[in-house]
Amino acid sequence: MGDATLSTTTSLCPRCKRGIAAEIVERDQQVWMRKACPEHGDFEVRLSTDSAWYQATERLSAIDAPPPHVARPVEHGCPFDCGPCASHTQSIKLPVVTITSACDLDCPICYVHNKNHDAFHMSREELERVVDHLISNSQGDLDLVNFTGGEPLLHPQIAEIVELCQARGIHRVSVCTNGIRLVKDRPLLERLARLGVRIALSFDSFEKHADYALQGANLIDLKLECLRLLAEYDVDTTLIPVMTKGYNDHEIGRIIQLGLTQPNVRHLEVHTITYTGQGGVHFDRSGRISMVEVLDRIQETTAGLLRREDFVPSPCAHPLCYQIAYLLVDPEGGPPVPFTRFMPRETLVECLRDHLYLEPTPRLEQALKDAINQLWVGPLDAGLGVRRDVPTLSGADADRALALLESLLRRLFPRKPLSAQEALRISERAAKAVYVHSHMDEETFDVERVKQCCDSNCYADGSSIPVCNYNVLYREKEPRFMQQPRSWEREGGRRLPLIQSAAGRPHAGERQDPLHG
Repeated sequence: MGDATLSTTTSLCPRCKRGIAAEIVERDQQVWMRKACPEHGDFEVRLSTDSAWYQATERLSAIDAPPPHVARPVEHGCPFDCGPCASHTQSIKLPVVTITSACDLDCPICYVHNKNHDAFHMSREELERVVDHLISNSQGDLDLVNFTGGEPLLHPQIAEIVELCQARGIHRVSVCTNGIRLVKDRPLLERLARLGVRIALSFDSFEKHADYALQGANLIDLKLECLRLLAEYDVDTTLIPVMTKGYNDHEIGRIIQLGLTQPNVRHLEVHTITYTGQGGVHFDRSGRISMVEVLDRIQETTAGLLRREDFVPSPCAHPLCYQIAYLLVDPEGGPPVPFTRFMPRETLVECLRDHLYLEPTPRLEQALKDAINQLWVGPLDAGLGVRRDVPTLSGADADRALALLESLLRRLFPRKPLSAQEALRISERAAKAVYVHSHMDEETFDVERVKQCCDSNCYADGSSIPVCNYNVLYREKEPRFMQQPRSWEREGGRRLPLIQSAAGRPHAGERQDPLHG
């Protein structure tokens, strides 16, 4: 049988980065993207090993939440009008601010471009303008800013940058890092801990050969020491492994277990490897792994603690960008309980509709009360032969989950309301999350996903660029990050004709609301 076309979209030529038409096709129950550049020929890449999962997931719609301000008219067509342009349908939920071009590693999988000679370090004045725009666009309630680089901890004023953000009322200030400076500079770690910074630590492997292949260095002992220090100073931490098939995908369960047993680790964010940037563009293509393969590897390597169906798409982004599982923590050391074992998937999605991370909102309070009621009446439902919405807990497991939920509800929503910070701290210590985040590269690029992106690099003039656009197209044009910046005229893009699909992205049926259909 030949390929069956599922949809059409606009992608990029992996060679010249010209915008070109692409087909999403089904072949042998898998999903592939195929496209042709008039200059560089035909290309194809596998998007999913499970066509049924891909189609069911792709049909789900993100919440329609366009950005409050449009910075660019649509002139050249997505992705060449960032941003945001009038085609963008999502506001920013994860503002990313690149504060330095300097880095102390040269990772083979690095998907950005770093510059150490005459390195760029963002000034305080420029950062203040970035924050001003972010607060204005968030109507004064900015719950998260994420600093990246380079290696953000190489910025000479990193502590002052965190202080500035906290003084402006930002709830979470997150810093992505490889951990080297935290281990070597104890006074900096102590200062950042006092400031309540959140550390997003790259952690790819426990095995030396995989660690070296992915990071170009043997850093396992250093990463474990960094984690020990972060726990000692009670620093909120996110672990970020980049899953690469044949390198570390067999270890994902062990990495998740590390995060679940480390009290100060709040989330794990599993990234699929992406082949762009200074290192990643040259990396072994056999390591490409699709999102559904990640979910299945998580199920296999956690002995079913987390299953494919425990993950839901973020309603704030394209459904193929984020898959999210939340787990209720047992303070007595019992196994954590995925929310989907006591709460309908639709309810979890609804609780995530306003933020990228779960927040202690009235919507969550009602969801927890409903879960408690469901667990109480569950045995009666079973005795009457009535179908239950959440049939996966019974007996002692249901009793334990009920006790955990009742305790959390009392602490999180007492009669005298807590401050936002108090409630956030309780909720983040009562539950942990595993996020799977699938970035795009030149080969997998799909403008339909870009238009719904909620992660953006943010600038002092108020403009923003979706992260995958930035990594693939925009960062390499900036003198701040490239000794020899590339130009659109020479490399493709705006000055070349944009060959787009005429019909957009048709489907056999209309797009559906999250998880309904």
